[in-house]
Amino acid sequence: MKLFNLNLIKNRKKVFSFSFVLILLSFIGILYSSFNTNYKRPINLGMDFIGGNELRIERICEKKCSDISPDKVVENLKMFSENKNIVNNIKLQLQNDYKLISIRTPYLKIEDSNKLINNIERIIGPLNFETKKSRLIGPKLGRKLLINCATSLLVSLFAISLYITIRFDRKYAFFALLALFHDLFIVFGIFSWLGIFLSIEVNSLFAVSLLTIAGYSVNDTVVIFDRIRENLKLKDKNYNETIQLSVNESFRRTAFTSITTLIPLLTLILFGSYSLFWFSISLSLGIIIGSYSSILLAPSFLLKD
Repeated sequence: MKLFNLNLIKNRKKVFSFSFVLILLSFIGILYSSFNTNYKRPINLGMDFIGGNELRIERICEKKCSDISPDKVVENLKMFSENKNIVNNIKLQLQNDYKLISIRTPYLKIEDSNKLINNIERIIGPLNFETKKSRLIGPKLGRKLLINCATSLLVSLFAISLYITIRFDRKYAFFALLALFHDLFIVFGIFSWLGIFLSIEVNSLFAVSLLTIAGYSVNDTVVIFDRIRENLKLKDKNYNETIQLSVNESFRRTAFTSITTLIPLLTLILFGSYSLFWFSISLSLGIIIGSYSSILLAPSFLLKD
């Protein structure tokens, strides 16, 4: 029994139009991020890739910590700090009812980091130095990590391309890869917009999510293309109708697989730590877009006019 009866032949142009709009919006976001943001990159790279200091420390409060604006803290820091460039590039957050201070800065020497903490203590009150946690990544290490992540993504895409070319003929392989790049480009574009509007940064986990999305998307597309190829061998129906039938036969399996994968990701989004939040968002977006492209976009490329 079919869950849905997708009319792929009738809605082919709508599928192409929808994908075109998504790609166009992603492209605009990438261009805007590259030329109209303070970081001048296609996407807002985090500390993993550009280096810097991350420091977390708790305030000492009798009952409830007084609320104070992070912007006000940064403004007051300018009065105490000798190096204005450091203060201008600080990202400061107050979490857990203003008790936990999270500070992100460019790469700092130890003495400069200690001076910064002392100045913050002068502004917002005593700090519990026993809770101090810091992470430091040098600019060279960050650049190397970025290159390694980009290289691993390119190598994996090449391996996927080689596998699909061997598994299918050139036409099937080309359309499967086109759908794959469609998925990755849109997820990348969404995070470009998130960087513009919400200052969301991407780290090494984002690169991991792109690799996972690539494998997941190709797997779904291969399953549907296999069903199309098997049904075309029967030669008892029209070419376009056979493709549409194959998609409907595979729809239930693909949809249920995607839903069962999204359920644990949803729990991570709702109840997981913040460090995994945007990784889970990225994977969820990739699975949704990848399922769409595998079910609707990739088979639509095969349809004849």
